[in-house]
Amino acid sequence: MKKYPDNFFDLAIVDPPYGIDAPNMSMGANIKKNKSNTSDSVANRLKKARFSKGSGKLKNRALNSMRLDWDIKPKKAYFDELFRVSKNQIIFGGNYFNLPPTRCVICWDKVQPWQNFSQWEMAWTSFDKVASIFKCSNKGGNISELKIHPTQKPVKLYEWILMKYAQAGDKILDTHLGSGSNRIACYKNGFDFYGFEIDKTYYDAQNKRFENIRHSLDQFRNFTEETKVVNKQLHLL
Repeated sequence: MKKYPDNFFDLAIVDPPYGIDAPNMSMGANIKKNKSNTSDSVANRLKKARFSKGSGKLKNRALNSMRLDWDIKPKKAYFDELFRVSKNQIIFGGNYFNLPPTRCVICWDKVQPWQNFSQWEMAWTSFDKVASIFKCSNKGGNISELKIHPTQKPVKLYEWILMKYAQAGDKILDTHLGSGSNRIACYKNGFDFYGFEIDKTYYDAQNKRFENIRHSLDQFRNFTEETKVVNKQLHLL
């Protein structure tokens, strides 16, 4: 972020690591045991995931090399830079970080019944607005789309955020690209998007996901060069 001038981005929508050992967390009450009769973590279950069709070979081979040590809470310098380069910020997991008081928090209700897993998630925002709640299911492996990241969030969640907090022409920043849901939402809604991802496996997986969705969307649209959204900069750190 150091290369960008002050207030270069209109809105930063970020989901940094919370430092809660997420790679080793199970997925709520619907726990699957491995051969040693212990619960598999989210990341390990993703690594072992196989499609039910075909020969049973692991088709999503990229996940075999995914990192499991990514959940390290950002240092103060990260937030200092984030606040410097962006005019407004929305930070998922804001309750885990030392952030200024705000009345405008977002509650993402995951609409799921698992009692021993988080049923909702908080996002801190810099806006001077009333708190809001958005209900959207995030059932992981039960949804039709393959999950490619342990903390993957629905595209619909990001679309709602953009509709409520962004303005036409805004430049959007995402410092932890992850599954690319934010990128897809920005593409669908015409925002310039700047994304960063440190892990090549996740970077490649989200890029494949994005291209597949973009191709499907473009089949049903007649974009002109003036209206076609541009993903301005996407970086593998």
